[in-house]
Amino acid sequence: MDYYSVPCRLLRGARQLVYPRRCPFCDQVLGSVPTCPDCAAELEELRRKPGMRLDASQHYLGRLAGAAAPFRYEGCVRRGVLHTKYHAAPWAAVEMGVWLAKLAFGSEVRMSGAELLPELVEGMSLGYDCIVPVSASGTARGYNVPQLMALPLTRALGVPLYPEALGRARAKQHQAGLPFEQRMANVAGAFRVTDPDRIEGRKVLLVDDVITTGATAAACAQALLAAGAESVFAIALATVEFEAFPAKDQPLQENKPDF
Repeated sequence: MDYYSVPCRLLRGARQLVYPRRCPFCDQVLGSVPTCPDCAAELEELRRKPGMRLDASQHYLGRLAGAAAPFRYEGCVRRGVLHTKYHAAPWAAVEMGVWLAKLAFGSEVRMSGAELLPELVEGMSLGYDCIVPVSASGTARGYNVPQLMALPLTRALGVPLYPEALGRARAKQHQAGLPFEQRMANVAGAFRVTDPDRIEGRKVLLVDDVITTGATAAACAQALLAAGAESVFAIALATVEFEAFPAKDQPLQENKPDF
């Protein structure tokens, strides 16, 4: 069933009577308040402006047509992503996707009860034919953060979401703490397209939560392009910013919980 269908929204509305909506970044109860007053200033400070596109001199983009992220992976954004991943907060991933729809694609967002609803951005579907999330590294969490973040994007862009189009060809070691060279080896051949008919000839928007070096997004793009995709553009909520491309042997700790 469509996540934004009336029955699903009514069920979420009933649930919020018992479990009120919270800020995805600091977990403060918000209810029907659109944005968190405690996080507003820090979120503005963490915005990547004036442009959101990633610099190929600072990230490995491989055969990606490009990549973008509206936030730096620091402060409350980092804490929010880690909370979503490690504290069973799938609802927070969806709300982060609303922020992504608003900041990256210009979607107007309105409150409906105690839920943020992104509006369709006219003409945006001309740039993309489908949305594909980076597949989860395992099943222990019970949900895939990029897939949940993609739900508001499919509503805002008006293009279909193919959550199972990209799968894991093999298990990979967690990227946290690995230097760039090992990250590249870790994701090489790790992804496969499970339904090439949905991908062939399509302009794909690839969704992830965080882009660090770009190795994972580039490996996903390689699999999608090999399956016949016309192009792949990657979007994430946040990115790790480097003054220069990290050394091959530099350990990167972006995913280690600190709470």
